[in-house]
Amino acid sequence: MKQISSLDLYFLVNELKELEGSRADRIYSSGKEEIYIQFHKSNVGKKIIRVLIGKAIFAAEAKSIDEAPSGFCMFLRKHLEGKFFDSVEQLEPERILKLAFKSKEESRLLYIEFFGKGNLILCNDEGIIMDCLIHHQFKDRNVAPKEKYLYPIMAYNFLDITEKKLSDLFKNSKKDKLVTSLAVELGLGGIYSEEICMLLEIDKNTKPIDFPQQKIKKFLAIIKKLVKSKIKAQIVYKDNRAVDVTAIELDFYKDCEKKEFSSFSAALEHYFIHEAQLVKKETPYTKKINEINRIIAEQETAIKEMRIKEEDIRKNGEAVYNNYGIIKEILAELNKAKGKYSWEEIKEKLKGHKIIKEVNSRERKIIVDI
Repeated sequence: MKQISSLDLYFLVNELKELEGSRADRIYSSGKEEIYIQFHKSNVGKKIIRVLIGKAIFAAEAKSIDEAPSGFCMFLRKHLEGKFFDSVEQLEPERILKLAFKSKEESRLLYIEFFGKGNLILCNDEGIIMDCLIHHQFKDRNVAPKEKYLYPIMAYNFLDITEKKLSDLFKNSKKDKLVTSLAVELGLGGIYSEEICMLLEIDKNTKPIDFPQQKIKKFLAIIKKLVKSKIKAQIVYKDNRAVDVTAIELDFYKDCEKKEFSSFSAALEHYFIHEAQLVKKETPYTKKINEINRIIAEQETAIKEMRIKEEDIRKNGEAVYNNYGIIKEILAELNKAKGKYSWEEIKEKLKGHKIIKEVNSRERKIIVDI
């Protein structure tokens, strides 16, 4: 799972609705990639919504937070803490959730986008952006403070698609493969699109324009069945490695090992904590700490190497000191020999010497074993 799909969000909304009526107690951040909204609900206690920016959202049991909250986290604290979580809804069929918060004095709307790199946008009750995690300027909308929040609307909604609209989609599709058209233009995401193609018994690489009309009704029946499926949350494994997390059971994964969970949120939390490898960007603080740790490690390595060299030099020095008489005698004999013989001749004469083991005639050095 790289990003949550529109159908995944559809299943998650009902689980998040259980938190409606709770009070937003505290908001936390973990880098720029995660936001936690901690709630308190009477007779229930503490509950948490975890948002992985651009990836997923789910009700969580635990949080992993930074000691110093991000600037946007502080902004959300100022405007949402103490307010009641009034409602959550999906802007169908988009990968966007709308969370409404209310107090006696004011209301706030938090939009969470899961397409592209993702975004969090806080608006007043009139839909005017107060601030957002990422400022964007697109051709058809501007996501920035004081702008009206607008969102892209897909031409086709799989939740209420008709035979005519589905035929129009296939006829006018700009994709060269059926599975890609379903994933992108109908917003189903990759795995659900693979599932539909498998259940339809049709090649997923079929061109959308070549989709057989006689299968339209079966197609609509499959989508309807998927949408109304009972939650059976699972993490899917291949070769002992988690490859996906699903809200419902899929034929596409029928031959894979699976682990079931009590809710889709529970499956997502386990997946992102224990299975998925999330790579976080370094904050300026952690970047500085990591740089200092790198320098310390290099210095410790250099110190170890210097200590080894120091030990070798000390041993050599002691050997020279303890055998000074022998070394002095050898040097004296060599100095005499240099007056009569060349270094090559000296080298030849010293072959088999008990103490002088090597003569380097080029550098005019000898190696002795003492």
